[in-house]
Amino acid sequence: MTYLTLEELKQQCRIDADYHDDDNLLITYGDAAEDFLAGHLNNQLDDICAENSGTLPVSLKNAMLILVDYFYGMSGSGDSKDVPQAFWILTNPWKTYSIA
Repeated sequence: MTYLTLEELKQQCRIDADYHDDDNLLITYGDAAEDFLAGHLNNQLDDICAENSGTLPVSLKNAMLILVDYFYGMSGSGDSKDVPQAFWILTNPWKTYSIA
């Protein structure tokens, strides 16, 4: 993970800081959230940071945290729920559209 920390993921998922059984899982979800966001935006997160004084916009960081919480909540569940609407609301203004 480049833009998220394990501490942030645990806080988002409401996991006690002293609980470590799911640390690797959370890190995997954090990596997936970063990849998913870059794909959704059609833009590399490093490029977005470069255009924003070297930092990732707060809305995009929050969107990734929401996505990790979604992944963690769905793990082991047979349910298929949609990605939370908040993710799309926070990310769509940053989306790059390509013209074919």
